[in-house]
Amino acid sequence: MNRAVVTIRSNPVGSYFEPDVLTSHQYFQLFRQKSHFAAEEKLLFAVLTDAIECFQKYLGANAPRRRKLFTEAEAWISRRDRSWPYSFENICEALSIDPNYLRLGLMQWRIDHDSQKNTGRCVRKTLRYQHTVKENRVCI
Repeated sequence: MNRAVVTIRSNPVGSYFEPDVLTSHQYFQLFRQKSHFAAEEKLLFAVLTDAIECFQKYLGANAPRRRKLFTEAEAWISRRDRSWPYSFENICEALSIDPNYLRLGLMQWRIDHDSQKNTGRCVRKTLRYQHTVKENRVCI
């Protein structure tokens, strides 16, 4: 019995050369190319960013074209339809963003913007958002 224990301890190098058991699912999960996914995520993020910027930039606009951009962005954000691939709900889900939380934040921003507009205080202009994707999460 002591001889078996000595044999296992004296040959630790042999375990380094044993083949690893790796299923095809694990292999493709580790080594698949993500370049085509990154481009799709960038497109989805660009659509979402454009809608948010139109919502913020053209709130209270008087020009018909700008007012239409705001109205379309507001309607798209407010709609809870999931039948269209580029709906607000589906884009947020694909980017791992809670659509209700983002919608609530935008509505709160609108209320704050309207209250600051009445007091005459200057409101910060909209910023261009940076896009980074890390492990299926989008950082805004």
